[in-house]
Amino acid sequence: MENLIEQINNIANMDDFLTFVVQLAMDAKEHPEEWENKTITDYLGQMASWVDDYAMFDNTIDWEKIDYKSFAKILYMGKIYE
Repeated sequence: MENLIEQINNIANMDDFLTFVVQLAMDAKEHPEEWENKTITDYLGQMASWVDDYAMFDNTIDWEKIDYKSFAKILYMGKIYE
C-alpha cells in the first residue's frame, strides 16, 4: 500500500480524495504514536497554523484557486453528519 504522501500526490478525483480521508482516519487509529496532534482541537489548530505559515512559501499549491467555502463545509459536516 502506498504511503499517505504518495496518496496525496495521486489524488485526481473525489474517489481518490475519499480513499485518502479514510486511510488518514485509519492511520490515526492504527498509528497514534505517529501523530503529533492527537485531539481534534490540536489537529484543526495546527492545520490552520500550517496554512497560515506555508501559504507564502509553498509554491506547490495555488492558494488562490482553493475552494475555501467547500473545504470549510466539508470540515463542518464532519462535526454534525451522522
